[in-house]
Amino acid sequence: RGASGIDGITSTALGAGSATNDPLVLVTGDLAFYHDSNGLLAVERCDVDATIVLLDNDGGGIFHKLPIEEFDPPFSQQFKTPHGLEFDALGEMYGLEFERVAPADFAAAYRRSLEAAGTQVLAVEFDSEANHRRRDALAGRVTDAVASALEDDAVDGSD
Repeated sequence: RGASGIDGITSTALGAGSATNDPLVLVTGDLAFYHDSNGLLAVERCDVDATIVLLDNDGGGIFHKLPIEEFDPPFSQQFKTPHGLEFDALGEMYGLEFERVAPADFAAAYRRSLEAAGTQVLAVEFDSEANHRRRDALAGRVTDAVASALEDDAVDGSD
């Protein structure tokens, strides 16, 4: 993998998959998939059958975890990474089956892919802003539950 942590993910997975007959499943984000899309050449060259799960949230929201998020700009101009790319053409270019899958339909599509020959890309689209808000809400609920449990233990005299 590259210095940025996303370079070479597809190439690495396909290379590792070429050394085994076990099923290969790669779960990757859209930016990593984009940065190493030429690694898909290994599918044919290495005779790899794979299921590639592409989490497509138009550049993701990983940088929302940084404290810089509250400063906008520069956050929206320098840290958000929307790309607006459609990856469907990569299926045709590299001879892969490409399927856009709604999150609710993912489990069935995943099972079909594991049973199929060849390489399939299952692109699952998400809204990164909505996911970020949901993660924040869940983190808040966990924090509140832990704080409440600690308070209850303090009142009970428990350790």
